[in-house]
Amino acid sequence: MKTLIYLWFLKSKANIRNLFKKPASAIFTVLMILLYGFIFVALFLGNEQTNMSVSYDLHSSILLIIAFLAMMLFSTMMSSKKALFFGEDAFYLFGGPFTRKQIMAYLTLQTIVQSLFISLFALVFFAGFSSGVAFNGTFIGLLLLGVFVTIMIFLVLTDYLYVVSISDEKLKILPKVIIGVFIVAVIGVLIGTYLETGRLTTLMVDFIQSSLFYYIPVFGWLKLALIGFAMGNNIMIAIGMGLLIVGFILIYVLFINYKGDFYEQAIQDSLDYSKRYKSLKQGNQNAMKDLKVKDVHSHFYNGAYAIMSKNFLLMKKTGHLISLSDIVSIGIYIAVTIFSGLGFGFFVYMMVIWVFSSLQNSELATELKNYQVYLIPDKPLKKLIAVILPTFLKVCAVSIISFIIIGIYYQTDILTLIMYIINLIGYICVFMSASILTLRILKSRSSQLFENMMRMFIMIVCALPSIILTVYFILNGNYDMTILSIISYSSLVLNFVISGIILFTCQDMMNGRELKSE
Repeated sequence: MKTLIYLWFLKSKANIRNLFKKPASAIFTVLMILLYGFIFVALFLGNEQTNMSVSYDLHSSILLIIAFLAMMLFSTMMSSKKALFFGEDAFYLFGGPFTRKQIMAYLTLQTIVQSLFISLFALVFFAGFSSGVAFNGTFIGLLLLGVFVTIMIFLVLTDYLYVVSISDEKLKILPKVIIGVFIVAVIGVLIGTYLETGRLTTLMVDFIQSSLFYYIPVFGWLKLALIGFAMGNNIMIAIGMGLLIVGFILIYVLFINYKGDFYEQAIQDSLDYSKRYKSLKQGNQNAMKDLKVKDVHSHFYNGAYAIMSKNFLLMKKTGHLISLSDIVSIGIYIAVTIFSGLGFGFFVYMMVIWVFSSLQNSELATELKNYQVYLIPDKPLKKLIAVILPTFLKVCAVSIISFIIIGIYYQTDILTLIMYIINLIGYICVFMSASILTLRILKSRSSQLFENMMRMFIMIVCALPSIILTVYFILNGNYDMTILSIISYSSLVLNFVISGIILFTCQDMMNGRELKSE
């Protein structure tokens, strides 16, 4: 077992060394660590209140983080491309002098690190969407622990279902069955809430605060512990955390004691997964999917905009222009907004999440690294604009249509609707420019993790002047709603200005000199 721990240590050391290989990426890494460190310190020390109260805002914030975890963990469980290890590790572990329990323990060590990183990211998500909720450091610690155990349960369960399905093809349906059980449980809570209150108009509001949610496995237990802390009820905390820990132990014991024969298929899957993952790191977001390609017609422009024509053609052929998942996601956001009565502001938050997710799954990074772009005899800035335009137009089009639909429902005036749309376009510009800047700085070491960190950093930079001015005017008492409105627009203007500066300064990427392999 010591050999396996040493192997994991060497791999981790190599990954860290790679991040500090060049001065630019080293400085960037340190800045991002400091930024996120500041966020976590602010979470623990930013509120001196020691006694928390149970409110609708607290219930909805907890449900938001649960929804975030559910979407992420269920998508992992449903993925058709799975593997326990990468190809090289699989050969070493399955072919070496290691017992099955030692191999499973090594895998668990990897899962612990992965779960910890996801938990920290989920905590940042909670901080961003829990405005108006008062919480203290102990609550954040309990939230981190609860989220960590929840993620561990699902990741270990996913690995267990994977090895079980290798031995018996019929069991491949189990992930769908388990997710179906959770959906049925949520529907059951909705029905139970209606029978309890008899009110249909406030069903979503009642559902968010319903104690029936605690009966949903794992997610309900997490909420039970957190609400129990806010109520000062130690029994609720003990039951919630106890159920989570017992659930994890049961699944882990089943996993490490599994006796089926899966080594040979696990090695083959690991090799295939490694190949796909390498392609994914290079920016190919479809690497983990088996795409169906359609026959379509398209028109090609000349020069730099031939890139745009090619990308639009690929989006049409693969069904990514407006995909079914986009329609379903937007439909869910609209339905939740309307039935919950949370208003237009809540929908804006949901759309920011959708934009974030949509850009994560776009082909932008692949196109920015495509060497064929460098060979086109045109201006670098023109080529850069041509590369980002298809993704930008697709995300903007879906966003605008969504805002129009929800605006019609709330009978929002045209000027307000336009301001919401411009606001969201500002976020789109920030998110896309972050991808470009991260690739420009880190080059071949760029990854989605660092893109996300850069997005957070640019958003904070854009918001900083308005925050400082707001605090200054409030402290001096020289403020009114007009001044505050003008100040709030300053961050919106900065979104566009900083995105434009990044676009202009990173145009030399399109000549290929700045993205050579390292």
